[in-house]
Amino acid sequence: MFNRTFAAIAEGDLDTALATAEESVELAVDLVPGPVRGHAYVALAYALLERGEPGHAAQLLVEHVGGEELRMIGGGWRAHYLMFLTRARVEIGERAAAERAAAAARACADEVGLPKADAMARLASAWLDLDAGEPLRAADTAEGAALLLEDVGDRFDAARARAFAGRALAEGGDTSRAAALLGQAADAYDSFGSSRFRDEVERDLRKLGHRTPRRQQPGAGYGLAALSAREFEIARLVVDRKTNPEIAAELFLSPKTVETHLRNAFRKLDVTSRVELARAVERAERSS
Repeated sequence: MFNRTFAAIAEGDLDTALATAEESVELAVDLVPGPVRGHAYVALAYALLERGEPGHAAQLLVEHVGGEELRMIGGGWRAHYLMFLTRARVEIGERAAAERAAAAARACADEVGLPKADAMARLASAWLDLDAGEPLRAADTAEGAALLLEDVGDRFDAARARAFAGRALAEGGDTSRAAALLGQAADAYDSFGSSRFRDEVERDLRKLGHRTPRRQQPGAGYGLAALSAREFEIARLVVDRKTNPEIAAELFLSPKTVETHLRNAFRKLDVTSRVELARAVERAERSS
């Protein structure tokens, strides 16, 4: 479930991310404190951070993942999560705490000697540079992190690092280089279906005066066109009279996640029951 949260965030589906993270914590809360429980709380903190709740995210990380250095998590993942903590601390204006988190990320990266951990420690440092009013230095640091992440095949985090660098360059007045990095990030996001982050980056590009391509956006429009690919897939299974547990088993989801997708589909199609949902799908398919 906590891995599903990370996937949902990459997809830009923050409703599913929060639902799966909460369920992950519910499943893990009675476990002996350790890595599995820690990862579950990290997933919830990450979802909250992306939804604009950095204070709550920082609190969960410190209270449930092993204190200020997140000692419940081992290996290079700890540097990754310490970057989240650094970002959250910066966003709520806790500079000293952010510096401690970034220092812990660097120490972890040096200890494990892995390129991804190094990249995450660099991103933590970039957040501090940006907070200190040094956007060009932050951009250089983040761009270096992007190269490391790309080298190990982490395309999503590489795109996020480039987007960070592009925004920092724009803040620092280097609009030409900013546009180049933001364009690379937008293309990367589009290539693996991360439409929410792609759209955000393209808005930044338009603010710089750059035109962006007209793209077919999943979930845009009316009727069935408003549904995400997953929501439509579940709606079709409802037409086939599958129950929520059957849908969950077929798609390797939890029943709670299926319920979340159904609620979203009900809202988008303005229906209140599975029967109405099935009829809406059948009508749309007959008329297409």
